[in-house]
Amino acid sequence: MGGPAALLPKFFVICSVILILTGVAQVFVRPRKDRETAAERFVNRATITAAVSVTIGILGLLIGLGVIPMVHLRFG
Repeated sequence: MGGPAALLPKFFVICSVILILTGVAQVFVRPRKDRETAAERFVNRATITAAVSVTIGILGLLIGLGVIPMVHLRFG
């Protein structure tokens, strides 16, 4: 792997770390109502968005580190 393709794993790692950090930060900084129930605490837009961000970040990190192999599409 040479040229621009050599930068792809580093790109995945850097972007994935950013996604994970923003997903975790979003859980802690979201506005809360007084007397939230457990369902309101875990099932809301901010928490679901944070969970999706962390999940995609972890998958990207695993791809960038080589744990999950990248798909090589060949046309022609």
